[in-house]
Amino acid sequence: MLKQIFSKDEIHRCLAESNFENFFSFSIKEDVRLYLADKGDYILKEGEKSDSFLYYMVSGRAKLFCSLSNGKTSLLDFLQGGCFIGEIELLSVRKSTLGVKALSPCFLLALPIEKYRNRLLSDACFLRILCIALAKKEEQKVHALSSTQGFPLANRLAHFVIFAAFDGIYTERNTDASAYLGVSYRHLTQMLGEFTQCGYLKRTQAGYCITNKQALKLLADELNVE
Repeated sequence: MLKQIFSKDEIHRCLAESNFENFFSFSIKEDVRLYLADKGDYILKEGEKSDSFLYYMVSGRAKLFCSLSNGKTSLLDFLQGGCFIGEIELLSVRKSTLGVKALSPCFLLALPIEKYRNRLLSDACFLRILCIALAKKEEQKVHALSSTQGFPLANRLAHFVIFAAFDGIYTERNTDASAYLGVSYRHLTQMLGEFTQCGYLKRTQAGYCITNKQALKLLADELNVE
């Protein structure tokens, strides 16, 4: 559950760190809120009405997912500090939300959509920032797709493990990871086994402990993913 932070110092710190106030041609100080999502908290629950808040992630990492008709969950994307959450819903492209779950503690600035929707959608300053943000997300997806087609699983899995892990522990389900990486469940588990044999990972009850991050990073860096 999101925890609202009322400390003025923390709010000012996040506003200064993110430059959030300069995204708009009008003042948002009166209504801007600050939330903290701990690891495992839902920032957005799937299927909720999409008219609550426009979030801006100041710091942290999260994953975007949706449920499929067969009852399985599909991992769609990873989000990190410096991105909007809920911008597609603001534009009324989706009437209900996809799921967003924190992978690490996340600080989130938030504006109430109901009050600001009309002003936001007519504010040239904000719309320019939003267009750039959407273009960057699309560019990252294209890069991720090209990496999937052009690099071995070892490189892609190393990057995936580093990004998805928190405090050195990787806990993503193999079914989600294999679907996201576009490989079979068997191929994924074989590669995790190889990483374990090479000393990059150690199997634990919680998942996998990263025991040689430098080796994983060398593999991941070949993707040149920012």
